[in-house]
Amino acid sequence: LFRHLRYTYTYDNENRVTSKEASKWDSSKETWVPYFKMDVSYANNEVELSYARWNSKSNAYDSNVEKTVYELNDSNAALMLASAR
Repeated sequence: LFRHLRYTYTYDNENRVTSKEASKWDSSKETWVPYFKMDVSYANNEVELSYARWNSKSNAYDSNVEKTVYELNDSNAALMLASAR
């Protein structure tokens, strides 16, 4: 096995994922480098996913975030894609 990607998760008090952060292994520097971050928010029978890539020039996640909203049914299962922004 070798290092490739590492994922770090954050959870809310209901044990739902609120963020997923991925890092890539840089073998020349022998360190983990941020790759992307996905934030998840839950409200009003919807789940919103926000995705941003790491910008190494600014050392921050891009402000140009992609967002997707999923509508939940009565069983809190993803029913359909409500919108993509």
